[in-house]
Amino acid sequence: MTEHLTKRRLTLLTGFWTGFEFQIVTMRGQAETYFALITAPFFALLYMSIMEYSGRSDLNTHAVIAPMLMTLWTAALSFSGEMISANRENGRLELLLASPTSFPMLVFGRLCACMLLGLPSFAMSYVSAGLAFGYWMPIHHPGVFAGALLLTALATAAAATALSSAFVLTLGARIVQNTLSFPVYLLGGVIVPVSLFPGWLEGISRLVFLSWSADLLRASASPEPVENAGLHFAMLLLLGAASLAFGLLSIVWFLHRARQLGALSKE
Repeated sequence: MTEHLTKRRLTLLTGFWTGFEFQIVTMRGQAETYFALITAPFFALLYMSIMEYSGRSDLNTHAVIAPMLMTLWTAALSFSGEMISANRENGRLELLLASPTSFPMLVFGRLCACMLLGLPSFAMSYVSAGLAFGYWMPIHHPGVFAGALLLTALATAAAATALSSAFVLTLGARIVQNTLSFPVYLLGGVIVPVSLFPGWLEGISRLVFLSWSADLLRASASPEPVENAGLHFAMLLLLGAASLAFGLLSIVWFLHRARQLGALSKE
């Protein structure tokens, strides 16, 4: 029993690292990988203009952090859908599903690698706001900022894994991609804190992990102590873990169904 569990863990880790390394190599050779970064400085300039010329320079931090969160979610939607669609079209999906490597962890590993785009997107937003408006966002709590950024990247990859399970089951990846961008930006409070929403809408927004990460990232730029940091980190972990569990279980269910049918679809 112990030997079986050890082999299972090794299979999961192998799947994750294989996917992570493969995606790193793939992204290096594809220029379209970096398309998600193009909008980051422009959104930063747009939001900084709104804050500055409306007399709300106290919200400049929002303008710098929002483009990074938007880039992460855009990359998650793009890669989670495109990698499944591309594998379907070139016939690799069947081979990947038949391999001994854990396919769900392979997907999660690839999506975690995609989240590395969050670092350059923040740098581009930071520099754009600094050069154009003279606002160099301070980070008074670097530990909170680093922890929030790491957990946000993992939670985003987990949510994208849950979405990829739907893409495996259906052929409508691009429809979902086009639908889930701006609603998540709004509910995640990436530019407007969810605390300003009506009570019922704030409750719904708190089910979106970005609402917790946005609060943490913005609070790390304030000199005051970060309130309820433990709760925010715990909710990020909980929502990320729930998304990952849903995605992994959905893909496992699909694999079980595919083995019973002897095909990837009913057609």
